[in-house]
Amino acid sequence: MLKNYVEITSEQSAKLEKFYEIHMNAELNLTAIKDKDEFYLKHYLDSIYIFSLKNVLRETMADIGSGGGFPGIVTAIFYPDVQITLVESIAKKCRFLEQAASELGLNNVKVLNCRAEAVQGKFDLITARGVAKVKEIIKWTKNLARKDTLWLLYKGERLEEEMQQAQDLLKKYKLGFENVRVEKPFTRTYTIIGDSTSFTDGVLRRPSSGNGSC
Repeated sequence: MLKNYVEITSEQSAKLEKFYEIHMNAELNLTAIKDKDEFYLKHYLDSIYIFSLKNVLRETMADIGSGGGFPGIVTAIFYPDVQITLVESIAKKCRFLEQAASELGLNNVKVLNCRAEAVQGKFDLITARGVAKVKEIIKWTKNLARKDTLWLLYKGERLEEEMQQAQDLLKKYKLGFENVRVEKPFTRTYTIIGDSTSFTDGVLRRPSSGNGSC
């Protein structure tokens, strides 16, 4: 199914299959989606589809409120050269993420059991999916950003309202943004935020690297 939209190797396919099984067998219920095809579409493809549309993937990434590992674990499977830090404040979810990363052999994943405000270090890309409103995410993670850091936020139908609420904060930090809307094969708006000088005719400049810890 995913092969219709993104390139995928046999190794990646095997890891995705195993991650699905880990979710289905987990004591901690982190998704209401059980149907395999729907799981692959709404969790796996949703996590990484933006990377085939826009040049936003970077060398280091912090996934805030990683929960069930979307997009963090999935991105780690597809892009083993990207160093990914999963930030999760709930200990049970952290244990799930650590177990999953270990069973999948993901050496590019680190799990931090803390809130975003407590993380130390800088990252090239900051992601958040279904965590909080745009304004709150920027507030929580501004300490993780350099001038050339990008935010990639996975947003829904109330995005226009969220962007209005975040307008003053975006102006304060001189941040620009681009909304990438997807209607098929699922519905999603990917919101890319970064320094206003990073947006030139829709082309994003490549930031440098960094890493972090609690």
